[in-house]
Amino acid sequence: MKMIESNLIGRCPITAKDKSVRLFQVKEVLNRHRTKLINTLLKDIPYFIGQKYHAFATPEEVEVIKSKLTYLQSRDIDLTNYASIVHQIQRRSIIKLNNEAFFKEVDQLLLQKQTN
Repeated sequence: MKMIESNLIGRCPITAKDKSVRLFQVKEVLNRHRTKLINTLLKDIPYFIGQKYHAFATPEEVEVIKSKLTYLQSRDIDLTNYASIVHQIQRRSIIKLNNEAFFKEVDQLLLQKQTN
C-alpha cells in the first residue's frame, strides 16, 4: 500500500494493485489537494497576488484571477504536470505532498496572456 500525505487533506492511502486504478486514485488525491489549495487562494486573492507576485490587483484583475482559478479547479488534473509526484509514488511507499507543482500550474495559468 502507498500513502500520500497532504498538509491540506491529510493522509490518503493508495490501495489499488492495478496500475491504472492506482493512477486514478493518485489523480483523485491530487485533485482534492489542488481544490483545497485553490479554495484557500480564492478566499483572499489580493493577499495571494501581493505575497506571490509582489503586485497589486485591481478589482477587475481580481475577477479575472478568480475566474481563472475557478476554471482550473473545475478541470481534472493532468498527470503530465505532476510527473515528479507520480514518479515518487511509484518509487516510495509514503510521500509528502508540497505545493510546488500545484503553484507551478497556477502560475502558468495566471501568467499566460489572454487572447480575445
